[in-house]
Amino acid sequence: MQNYQKWKNWHLENFANASVEENLYFLKLKKKFKLGKDLNVLEIGFGNGAFLGFSKSVGWNISGVELIPALFDSAVKNGYKAFHSIHDIPINNKYDLIVAFDVIEHIEEDQLLSFLEKIRNFLHPNGNLIIRVPNGSSPFGLSNQHGDITHHSVITENKMDYWASSINLEINYKGGDLFLIYNGKMTKVPSRALKRILQLLIERLVRWIFSPQSKGFLSANSMYLLSQKNNES
Repeated sequence: MQNYQKWKNWHLENFANASVEENLYFLKLKKKFKLGKDLNVLEIGFGNGAFLGFSKSVGWNISGVELIPALFDSAVKNGYKAFHSIHDIPINNKYDLIVAFDVIEHIEEDQLLSFLEKIRNFLHPNGNLIIRVPNGSSPFGLSNQHGDITHHSVITENKMDYWASSINLEINYKGGDLFLIYNGKMTKVPSRALKRILQLLIERLVRWIFSPQSKGFLSANSMYLLSQKNNES
């Protein structure tokens, strides 16, 4: 799409240079989902490469998929293994971790099941798939969902349950997005801590008033951790 890269504020001179806040976010993600060392990782839709850079910094073997030619070229130029499409990935490739941050909402809903099934086929039997999307069940997800004209699908917990069960994936985590109390600025810690306390209290109250509602339903984004069913230990 014309001007999309500029609109997203993706500058090639900063490619794969995660900000302090992005690095802290990914570190929290790594800790929360107990992601180990020496992982073979695939990112679907790597954009400006923040997660590519983070993965390299923690010793993961990272590859990525990106449709935008300039970003694909920048990844290759910076030494990353990149694919234009998931259909270009060798069929025998297997990954310990596959991530798709703010990606599947860009796909038409009638194509999502086959897309997720294709991704599942690249998962190592003990591998994990992490998906982050605008929260289609939250009033606070509306800005993320409708703020990008390339978004086609509204993702909800019930829909994810259906897609996962249809392709033999189990959901090990579903909830709100990660929240950083410390985002790299110590002066912000008190106000961010207070915000988080209020968010949790208000969500608990609203969930009780309008029950049943799922945990994290007021978060602007939803996060899912999926794996193949009947994994061998």
